[in-house]
Amino acid sequence: KGGFIVTKIRTDIGYIAYRATADELAPIGGKGVCDSCNRYSYHGYLIPVLNSYYCPECYRDFCSRARFYPDDIGHETRVAAYYESKIPLEGKTQ
Repeated sequence: KGGFIVTKIRTDIGYIAYRATADELAPIGGKGVCDSCNRYSYHGYLIPVLNSYYCPECYRDFCSRARFYPDDIGHETRVAAYYESKIPLEGKTQ
């Protein structure tokens, strides 16, 4: 398998997201099925605040309509920490 290419990013409104492939999400049970449209997408985005994997199209839709709620920060932080303990994150040594 190639290098570490799961990349941690932030949405324009401040939520954490990870650009990843279906293969890279296997350690957390990911199969590459978008949790919004239910279609397979090898490339996609893991969104901790939603605890969901979105295809690029649904991710763009989420980003265009999402609102940032400060009350979500605790949940997002816990879910992101779990993801980062399991997935091959860019820059993280295994």
